[in-house]
Amino acid sequence: MSKNIANECCYVIISLSWGDMKFFANLKGKKREALTLVFQIFLILCGTFILGFGYCVFLSPYNIVPGGFLGLARIIHDVLAKIGFTYISTSVWYIILNAFLYVYAFVLLGWKFGLRSGVGILSYSFFTSIISKFQIVSSIGNKFEIESAALGGGSLYILFAIYGGLLMGIGMGIVFRANGSTGGCDMLAVVTNRYFPTITTGQLVIVVDGLVVVLSAFAYSSLVLPLYALITIFICGKVSDLFVDGVRSLRAYYILTNKKEEIAQKIMTDVERGVTNLKCEGMYTHDEKDMLFVILRRSQVMQVKKIVKEIDPDAFTFSHNIKEAYGNGFLAYKPPKIEIAKLIKSKNKKVKHAHLDEIEQKGNEVNYAKEEVVLSEENINQGITTQDDVNQDAQE
Repeated sequence: MSKNIANECCYVIISLSWGDMKFFANLKGKKREALTLVFQIFLILCGTFILGFGYCVFLSPYNIVPGGFLGLARIIHDVLAKIGFTYISTSVWYIILNAFLYVYAFVLLGWKFGLRSGVGILSYSFFTSIISKFQIVSSIGNKFEIESAALGGGSLYILFAIYGGLLMGIGMGIVFRANGSTGGCDMLAVVTNRYFPTITTGQLVIVVDGLVVVLSAFAYSSLVLPLYALITIFICGKVSDLFVDGVRSLRAYYILTNKKEEIAQKIMTDVERGVTNLKCEGMYTHDEKDMLFVILRRSQVMQVKKIVKEIDPDAFTFSHNIKEAYGNGFLAYKPPKIEIAKLIKSKNKKVKHAHLDEIEQKGNEVNYAKEEVVLSEENINQGITTQDDVNQDAQE
């Protein structure tokens, strides 16, 4: 009985200790998530600062409106300023345009997205308001004009459009890499997709940016400024895509050939890329065909073209761009360390409990055997014969 109590006490103590370890493991995981969120917010602040700098230095002084809600806010501010209403700045109009969409997206996507997006919207508005007041902004503009005149003149607007779009694309890409948002079309896409699932974010961006460009033509009575705005919008989109998708350019190549072994071996030995054979059927002749599939880097494309041309000039080939590839020879999967740690601790916990169950089971078996021995001794003392004794007497 005392051993059973001891076993139960040990089981309770070990269970409590494992529970405490699980608590600390969860605490560590929460700290990791908190630090990740803080780092994401830091990146969002860096990105919105670059966005604000690019807008205030290269675009705003020359009435080149960027796409999205910031361009729309700038147009609203300038149009109202012509009739004497200057009480609300561009940055405040930007917050007003995003307010309803932000609340709706916050409810749909949760507090983490709401926090990151809120930081993005407010910091973007703050930096565009503050940086425009710095003396360095006008100094950079004056420096550009002086050097342009010294070099023989020429329009600086093309440079402003290019570098404004470049800086804004870099800032936007950093924000996107941090799973953040600066409002505008991202928020609009969340709300619109709720009621119109067939409308994509890309379509909304085209509609909003097109509206901004058209309105800028009427707001500034110019046909040239909207063209510069289109350059800025195009460069900003391309640069932000590079930050999100990366600069790794990959191509998927399909080779329909009757000499699959020769081409595959040559690609695997010379290019050092894996090749997959796909079985297919020509629907005109209904003949079975072999089609080789291989993923290449940009530098390897010409090498594969040369191999196919040398071995089978009649082969049919086609290719398309791919954004990313994971696995051997390409990007590596990196599972979060915290998940591995949780898995190991969970496994150890199961093993520990299995040992405890085994010990408890053996203890119960020993106690049961002791009880049988005690009962047997009592039966002997009372002169009670067992079935074995009766059988032995019968045989005698």
